[in-house]
Amino acid sequence: MKKLFVSAAVALILLMMITRIGSASFPRTKANGSFITTSTIHSETEDKFNTIIDLSSTVTYTGTLKGTSTVQGTLIVHQDGSSSFQGVETFTGLVDGVPGTLTFKLEGSSDLYQTIQITNTITSGTGELSNLQGQISKVGIIKDNGPLGTYNGPISY
Repeated sequence: MKKLFVSAAVALILLMMITRIGSASFPRTKANGSFITTSTIHSETEDKFNTIIDLSSTVTYTGTLKGTSTVQGTLIVHQDGSSSFQGVETFTGLVDGVPGTLTFKLEGSSDLYQTIQITNTITSGTGELSNLQGQISKVGIIKDNGPLGTYNGPISY
């Protein structure tokens, strides 16, 4: 009985080591590619200094991320033409060939020339992406229907 317990303990330790080594082979991946967004405005309100816009968007990704997202968020356009954005994005597709869904927290801004910078922080995932962590940075420009540009950043499994 004691030998069985020791054997089981050794097998468990070996399994834990193998699992760590296996996941260590995928420690970090550099995500990069392009995106295009189509946005819909649901409401606009103005105060003395800003225009506050509630919107939804569909984002199509190519590159490391292949798939589409839906976004719900708030855009605040300031008097000087710059803006800030916060929202939640739900992505469905493949990340480096691995299927699942991701939820991102979005924070971004644009200048008066419509140049954007957005940070997508992974807050959760499902399927084979449930353990994915990381943050991607988007840069681009705002066109008629929404932003388009490129993304890059580290992700880890």
